[in-house]
Amino acid sequence: MNSRQVFRMCNKLLIPQTISRGFGYKVVKRPDPKTLKMPAPGTTPSIMEILKEKIRLAGPISVADYMHIVATNPTEGYYMKKEVIGQEGDFITSPEISQLFGEILGIWFYAETQKMGTGKPLQIVELGPGKGTLLLDILRVINNLGYRAPDVSLHLVEISSTMQSIQANRICISHREVDLDSPHNYEGETVSGIKVYWYNDLKKVPNNFSWYIAHEFFDVLPIHKFEKTENGWRELLIDIDGQDKLYYRISAEANNAVRTLVRPPLDSGDKTELEISGRAMSIARQLAHRVDQFGGLALIADYGHEGEKGDTFRAFHKHQVVNPLENPGTCDLTADVDFHQLRIAAAKIPTAENFALVMGPVKQKDFLERCQAPARLEILLKNAKTDEDREKVQMCYDMLVDPEKMGERFKFMAFYPSTMEQILNKYPPLGFSTPPKPKS
Repeated sequence: MNSRQVFRMCNKLLIPQTISRGFGYKVVKRPDPKTLKMPAPGTTPSIMEILKEKIRLAGPISVADYMHIVATNPTEGYYMKKEVIGQEGDFITSPEISQLFGEILGIWFYAETQKMGTGKPLQIVELGPGKGTLLLDILRVINNLGYRAPDVSLHLVEISSTMQSIQANRICISHREVDLDSPHNYEGETVSGIKVYWYNDLKKVPNNFSWYIAHEFFDVLPIHKFEKTENGWRELLIDIDGQDKLYYRISAEANNAVRTLVRPPLDSGDKTELEISGRAMSIARQLAHRVDQFGGLALIADYGHEGEKGDTFRAFHKHQVVNPLENPGTCDLTADVDFHQLRIAAAKIPTAENFALVMGPVKQKDFLERCQAPARLEILLKNAKTDEDREKVQMCYDMLVDPEKMGERFKFMAFYPSTMEQILNKYPPLGFSTPPKPKS
């Protein structure tokens, strides 16, 4: 029997079986996403257990991965399960200290917008809106400046459902969930009828003329930490020691993070330590592109430096600095913002693709005083009803501008459309240049 005959016999035996074979799967009804609920806090593994399991399975993790897991785990993440801002939280922000801060920012946006046109219709976009206090102060200002509900919409970029609920209850008179197909995941209206929308990503916010606000937003974005060794730059990783505790260790080889992030001019000079946030640079570039292409302004306010620091990663619990590797999920992880990196990501570069005109950074003290904050302070002091109220108003203002407190540690940076270069040469940007002295 030759091979051809053997092949034919096999075909005759196999074909009936092939034809008569039934389905090899069964229909499974998928659950309706609308009916799914997150597990209750405390019923899932702790952040520490999640981190240790990830390290045991995949090896040491970067500081960026550590920060991301600790901040955004759906049930146990730091920003997901409690209110963290204020006297009872782990830190306090400038808008919570004094209404003057938000009012000055509202005036700044309005004044600089007048150099472009009417600024209507207007989107106000805030990244990480906290408790919504800053937006409320800005809304009060623009209401006095003639903006009405048809002129304005609010767009809030927020990943925490807990913080989203706090914001909605403070800003809106009514609010509700939306269909999963919608680009925003929540919506509401203010008492004056202004529409409010929530997103989990800046990319989903409509591309229109906007005021972009990022106050104490960039400092919580994940960073990679690097150290310069005899063999070149290496990444600082987080591992588990013999006592089952987290600790820092240096990567043995130049990994992908070193190859993609540690590049000129970020590694220039005699630096031996670097903190680089690819996420921060990406968002800065997005903001610059949006401002340049669709109009508007972006204002970044945060504590930071201009590239001279290399080790600023730390944690806050109950307003005290604590070890960032202990008790993850219970404290605020943060690193000083490198404004030099934001400028590199966002700035208009000759002969290259245009992004934004970058102003700053300038110290918070200088920015507020150049925007006439002392004049607003006088009015607040005059309107205070008691000596105790006046003392409190003055104390809060001093905290914002005192060089030993927030006055020099916090800095401001702004992005303008690249087409405004000649206008800004004629009318210098408010807050970023010394105003001329009035003629006597």
